[in-house]
Amino acid sequence: MQQRRDLAFLHMAYATLLRVSELGRLRVRDLSRAQDGRIILDVAWTKTIVMTGGLIKALGDLSSQRLTEWLNKSGLIHKPDAFIFGPVHRTNCATAVSLKPLSTRALEDIFARAWREAGPGHDALPNKNRYRGWSGHSTRVEAAIDMASKKYSTAQIMQEGTWKKPETVMRYIRHVDAHSGAMVDFMDNYAQS
Repeated sequence: MQQRRDLAFLHMAYATLLRVSELGRLRVRDLSRAQDGRIILDVAWTKTIVMTGGLIKALGDLSSQRLTEWLNKSGLIHKPDAFIFGPVHRTNCATAVSLKPLSTRALEDIFARAWREAGPGHDALPNKNRYRGWSGHSTRVEAAIDMASKKYSTAQIMQEGTWKKPETVMRYIRHVDAHSGAMVDFMDNYAQS
């Protein structure tokens, strides 16, 4: 059950670009279905969106499938007040309704387990001596990088990640087009040696 929950959590984290704390607060009642069966999330508020009534996030087919599998197997699908990503008891059962969301530490542990599951060969150089694996911010950053790699605009990426400043996004995606700059093109195609 823990693996099923963790997989659904990682899918949602990447697909929504929500922060760990925002994902942790979501309850089953915050979910609805589009006509095609995919999941729609009603996120009441985020770090940067607090006054407008929140935002709506849609999940794609595979993320909807993973989340539906978790909710059905755990039995949480019938518990609207339950946190979507609650604790899994050592007896391999989901805790039906907990009074508070999983702690940030417990949610960060999902990323640590995923990193270990990825196995050896994923040794990362520490980022400013802070990270040697995945953290709660990894899915947000990687989703932004992946979107930039597919040529989505900075404005689109900012909207998906609810970033207010383009500088934040640019910090994350600064390496994406490093070799496609004007000077690199000029030197490779027009400069004579």
